[in-house]
Amino acid sequence: MMNQNSEDKKSYFGVRHYKVKIIKERIKPLKFISSVISYAIFIWLLLVGCTLLVYVADIKIRAAKGDNTPPKYNAYVVLTGSMLPEIKVKDVVVTKKYDPEELEINDIITFLSSDDRLSGVVVTHRIVDKFYDSTTGKYNFKTKGDNNKVEDTALVQDYNIIGKVIFKIPKLGYIQDLLATKGGLIIIVLIPCLAVLSYDIVKLGKNIRKKHRKSNVKVVRR
Repeated sequence: MMNQNSEDKKSYFGVRHYKVKIIKERIKPLKFISSVISYAIFIWLLLVGCTLLVYVADIKIRAAKGDNTPPKYNAYVVLTGSMLPEIKVKDVVVTKKYDPEELEINDIITFLSSDDRLSGVVVTHRIVDKFYDSTTGKYNFKTKGDNNKVEDTALVQDYNIIGKVIFKIPKLGYIQDLLATKGGLIIIVLIPCLAVLSYDIVKLGKNIRKKHRKSNVKVVRR
């Protein structure tokens, strides 16, 4: 005859069952926060690296085919306050190439200036007027900086338009400035990568020690 000494033990069809109490492991807040930050930085750097790789590859492939026009998507750092408060200094504007007829008044565009004083300079301003020349089939645009008192003196030819601003990334230009310095690459890229790698190594070491301790525990059967 089999006796049960506790309520935790039950037998069904000859198999003994035990009541199991599951205790959730409490994660330390500081450890959790540092882990989230580390992985967020790693993923961000990975995305930036992949984007730059695709961007450079696109330029190289098109150049090999004899196409030296700007890519469909581009990004530029704003260096002046002519578009305040909409776009601030050191913001990065991301542009997309559109056909000239698709551009409308109030669109913000990035273009190569035709002004003699700013020849070849990349400018980001708002369209305030649009003209179509039926004899040439070309478009010209009148532009103005939101923070400027007067309109730009030179019209923008459609072939000089790099793209329409589709969104901006605030203050990302400061990171570009940092990367341009000698120690910037180490600070922005290498240190976060090393931090993530170090964290994973420490975590792996702890797991190995735990498994080693469990393997050294002797099980005594009576």
